[in-house]
Amino acid sequence: MVEKSTGLYDLRSSVRERATKMAIATRIPPGGVFLLVIPLIALGIHYGYELYLADACLDRGGSFNYEDWSCSVSERFAYSPYLERHWGKTLVALSFSISGLIVIAINRFKK
Repeated sequence: MVEKSTGLYDLRSSVRERATKMAIATRIPPGGVFLLVIPLIALGIHYGYELYLADACLDRGGSFNYEDWSCSVSERFAYSPYLERHWGKTLVALSFSISGLIVIAINRFKK
């Protein structure tokens, strides 16, 4: 029968305990990740959908009205940048994302 070396066994368990504590200490809070990522994804989907509609309209030879999201072949509409039209949505999404960063930073520096 082979005896375990207590010194090596203690060293392994000590390393395992420290690794477990480190993993717990560096765990990112899911609420912070949610606040950081979801608003940016939602804003990206909104922007992409509007871009898709405008591109489809231009491909048909029309002009896209960014105010009411309509396409017209007979009228010409002026372009207005996304941030001018949707500055409120962008501000809210970025505010939530910054809040998520703050939650993550507080959690990281708290330990």
